[in-house]
Amino acid sequence: MDNFFLHARTWASEHLARASSSLARRCLACIVIYAVLLLALVAGVTVISDARGARLYASSEKVAERILSSDLEMINDYEDNQFYEVLLEDNVGSTRYRITLCGLDGESGMMDADAWCVLDEDLTVVEGDLFADRGRLTQREFDFIKGAYNARMTVERYDYTTVSGAGRTLVLVSPLVTDASFARAVAEANRLWLYALPVAIALTGGAAWYLVHQMKRVTLPLDRAIDAYRADGGGNGISRAKEAEKTIPIELAPVYRNFIGLMDMLRDARDGQKRIVADLSHDLKTPLAVLYGYAMAFCDGRVPKEDEQRYHRIIAEKSLAASELIDTLAAYAKMDHPDYIPHLERRHVDELLRDIAHEAASIAEQSGCSVEVKLSNTAAEEVPPVLVDEQLLRRALLNLAGNACQHNPAGTQVVIFCERVPAASPRDELVRISVADTGSGIAPEIADTLFDPFVTRNTARTSNAGTGLGLAITQKCISLMSGTIYVAKRPREGFATEFVIDLPVAP
Repeated sequence: MDNFFLHARTWASEHLARASSSLARRCLACIVIYAVLLLALVAGVTVISDARGARLYASSEKVAERILSSDLEMINDYEDNQFYEVLLEDNVGSTRYRITLCGLDGESGMMDADAWCVLDEDLTVVEGDLFADRGRLTQREFDFIKGAYNARMTVERYDYTTVSGAGRTLVLVSPLVTDASFARAVAEANRLWLYALPVAIALTGGAAWYLVHQMKRVTLPLDRAIDAYRADGGGNGISRAKEAEKTIPIELAPVYRNFIGLMDMLRDARDGQKRIVADLSHDLKTPLAVLYGYAMAFCDGRVPKEDEQRYHRIIAEKSLAASELIDTLAAYAKMDHPDYIPHLERRHVDELLRDIAHEAASIAEQSGCSVEVKLSNTAAEEVPPVLVDEQLLRRALLNLAGNACQHNPAGTQVVIFCERVPAASPRDELVRISVADTGSGIAPEIADTLFDPFVTRNTARTSNAGTGLGLAITQKCISLMSGTIYVAKRPREGFATEFVIDLPVAP
């Protein structure tokens, strides 16, 4: 249980650290702080009551406690055509207030008095029918009638109906604006510009510096990983890049992972190039060394007359082997170039396979083997057409058939099968071409790297093992036609090895 909580705490701390390292959050926080510092907020107080006067919401509890439901009728309605008018009357040395409930005529716009009353200095109703039921007003009620919440705030109400039909009353308390306060605010605003402008410039510069600093900061781990990779040739650079991923913002984590993958690909490509150059040098060195030795024997006059014909034949064979190796390497480099474009045609492959098998049979006879074609049990025209480059398909199948004859004992039978592979959707249908032989099979130690360049059945790499480029070229030919090639794990009955080529049906 302790281990569980320890792992949970570790996991939570790591994820919280990753969340706090978010570049977007840091930039957003900077922008929010910048906006808050620049904006001046004007605060108001709002109270919302229902139709019965019960308070539903208040933005200030202190203000809401001073406004009762009985006070609502004293507060002027913002949109109502009725409002209270308060006039001061001088009555023989005493102060009296005349309150009139005025109404506006919607058509003429004339003002009429609906009700009135007169208050004495103590705010007692001495005349009129308005507020006669109260008899006397409090100072707060009298202020509400005048539209004043206090000396600095005004108050008014707004009656409305909700979507569901319920009545609501909105009471709004806001700062009092007078001519003097307005003039004072304008003067203060004009003076404020003298101070606000440099502050705004400083805030803008600080925010810009912070954002630029954050953008530069997040690229430092990647720069360090690249420098480390350059310094040691990729040995520890990849591991350092993976460690650097823990310190970067989560938004850039995919970029770092893609960088690591790219570095792996570059390292593999570089190692592959080194291996190809080393293997090519090894394969060329053997025939060239034989050519040099026999040529020097002729130059020194140390070749017996009876061995001259045999020496000439060996020189010709080694020259042909070196030439074939160079031609094969040139073909491999040509097809591996990104600008190489195959010449694809819509073809039924049955007749093409017969021509290729006939050409391969003449090569197989030299090894004492045989090559034949077997189509599927269905009629040939039912095998759908495919998009193929005839030269690429010919080279691929001749390589497979030639390898089967070269690396197997005499009497090996090589059969090329062709069949249709149905699917639920016509777009997913395939034409399958298989090259199977009855030879000795494939050595397990090279099965996983069979299609890599310079891989042969003879791990000692003698001159009799072939160039090791045949299957690599075959795989490239098939991939250029959007197909796949693989070795069947369970060959057809009666066969030791089966190479399977799947080509998509032409649209």
